[in-house]
Amino acid sequence: MAHFDEQILAVRSFLKARSRAGSAPLGTARCPGSAEELLRGLAVPFSAAPRPFVILKEETFVELGNPIQGSASMVLWTPQAELVHDGVVTWIGPDIPEAAGQSLPFGQVILVGASRLEEKDLPRLERASDLSHRLEGYMIRHLPRKLWSRVSRDSAAKGFRFETLGRALMAHYKMQFPVLEAVEILFVTSSQADVEELETIAREAQGKSLSIRKLTRSQDGTYECEELNCETCPEKSTCDTIRDVIVIRKKGKITGIQVIRGPAETQTAGSNEA
Repeated sequence: MAHFDEQILAVRSFLKARSRAGSAPLGTARCPGSAEELLRGLAVPFSAAPRPFVILKEETFVELGNPIQGSASMVLWTPQAELVHDGVVTWIGPDIPEAAGQSLPFGQVILVGASRLEEKDLPRLERASDLSHRLEGYMIRHLPRKLWSRVSRDSAAKGFRFETLGRALMAHYKMQFPVLEAVEILFVTSSQADVEELETIAREAQGKSLSIRKLTRSQDGTYECEELNCETCPEKSTCDTIRDVIVIRKKGKITGIQVIRGPAETQTAGSNEA
């Protein structure tokens, strides 16, 4: 299976440079273990199945990766598990409790080490970075190589911090991929410049990912598939999902959205016309 050792080394160089500079706070938490151990004592509940909800602006404690501030997101894997420090969560810049009322640039890097993954696992490996409303009070919106999220006031009051998010991500990956030997997480909120540097690495990783997925980007920005046999293509499930989404949008219906208005008030909406 192809891997991202070059990009992982670039992330290591980024970490080393920021550590030497000392211009932004740098924190580390070590929390190795099984998925069950990682979720035990978590500040907020984690759900194995997504439960859609919305965090309104007035109920937001901190916003991460707003398009104005900038964001970068990537999943990098290697068969050399020793390149990944299992159970380590690192953050550069303000942690969640220190950022009340702020909108911060946001970088998220997930490093995974496993020798028994196959190329067909790549789409699932990348999609797993989206917790999809599995973590109470953490709402996310994914764009290519981007991650825009909000943390609610209620969850922040319960102790939500980057260690919480990191442990949840590690547990989710270990539940989805039992063959993983190591999972490490990096969060960056220090500056737009730092996040832009991560975005450069993310673009390189995306180029490698697209080549593995047999997708090429044309001059007009659209993607074309080079696989002639859909039944053997590792992207079949992704294409099927896109077709399902198109059908749902044509029907114009959204169901099961929960709106969080505050600690004491929760409202569930039924079917709404889009």
